[in-house]
Amino acid sequence: MSIVLPTPDAALAARFAGGDENALATLYRQQYDGLLSAARHILGDNLAHYSGRVAHKAMLDAWEARSRFENPAALGAFLEEAVQQESDIQRRKHAALHHHGNTGSHVTVPDVEEAMRQLLAAIHAPKVDHATALAEARATKRAHAKAHVERVGGRPRWVLPVLGVIVVGAAIVLVQRWVNRAGADIAVDRAFKGEDVQTLTSGKGQRGTLTLRDGTKATMGSESVLRIPSEFATTQRTVLIEGTATFAVTPDTSAKALAFAVRAGNATVTAKGTNFTVRYYPPDSTVYVQVADGTVNIRDRVRGTQQDLKAGDALKMSADGTVSTLAGVERDVAMAWTRDSIVFDNTPLKAVVPELIRWFSLDAVLADSTIGDRPVSMRVALASSGDATKALTQAANLGITFGKNDRLEFRDASAVPAPAAGAKKKR
Repeated sequence: MSIVLPTPDAALAARFAGGDENALATLYRQQYDGLLSAARHILGDNLAHYSGRVAHKAMLDAWEARSRFENPAALGAFLEEAVQQESDIQRRKHAALHHHGNTGSHVTVPDVEEAMRQLLAAIHAPKVDHATALAEARATKRAHAKAHVERVGGRPRWVLPVLGVIVVGAAIVLVQRWVNRAGADIAVDRAFKGEDVQTLTSGKGQRGTLTLRDGTKATMGSESVLRIPSEFATTQRTVLIEGTATFAVTPDTSAKALAFAVRAGNATVTAKGTNFTVRYYPPDSTVYVQVADGTVNIRDRVRGTQQDLKAGDALKMSADGTVSTLAGVERDVAMAWTRDSIVFDNTPLKAVVPELIRWFSLDAVLADSTIGDRPVSMRVALASSGDATKALTQAANLGITFGKNDRLEFRDASAVPAPAAGAKKKR
């Protein structure tokens, strides 16, 4: 579904981005009915009572990300995406509760003034000092360890040798697990180097869904490569992606119970019966992961670090191993293609044009390198290349000329002469 909310007034959006709480209150009052309506449309009649929660979370997220909004369009696009994401989360939470026989507590939709009070209360609530909490937890742990040592000191002499045996045994188990994992990685490495690896590709402007040998469905984004070793679905279930794809995983119910995994750069994303998206275009060197249903584990094969993600979560892992949460506009930019659109947020023009070429298979070029750093913020549907080029010319103040073989040449609008009266527009 495509959510369309009113575009905020430019002056109001600027005040909002600057941290003006009066602008926040005005914007929330203006957008509240629209946020509720959009949420109800996604949630459906049975879950419409959660629309107030969705509106609250969407505006709260926008406030926390306010410094990113360079223009009203960026703010409006963020709110639309936030409503979509939070509605999806509420639907999954309700489904999980229903599965366990719990229908949840009764929820009411507040009027706009009560919603405003709740939002301001959330904004001004004391922030949790995670560093202090962590320090206190560590101090408590050390105190417990000290007390334990003191207690051990008064026990019979045989206790310490027994504890030593237990510790050594645990260490052996951990080492054995590491050896098994390293051996599995080596086996997968060898499989991807085989001559009979199946390679599936999607070209510029192409997207499509295919079914793998284990029943898993993979929806590939444009200009992507999916590699599948011959051992897939027999001795292992690991594929490799360069580009982006969404995987709807079929659980392995056989005695082997092989886990499905995706390699992307230095990351391995492992899941059992879930739906998730991985994005890794090698020139970017960053791995993005978004989970729609179920849980996944992301492991850095170089550093050995790992992290679990649940439904609704997303993260990015850079080439140096840095892992951070993927949220807000940045998440929209990376993953909007899964909702049939692409998004740019204050992105340099020189990076926007290659993305349009990738997703629309345009024969186009940025003809004037001097405007390559011009920032672009826009959202375009993947349905029409004509709409995309029109949106770009408007967002970046560009004009179009035609080069050899009718190649589109993007230039500053001032460098493109207006067509003569009565002249036919070249197509």
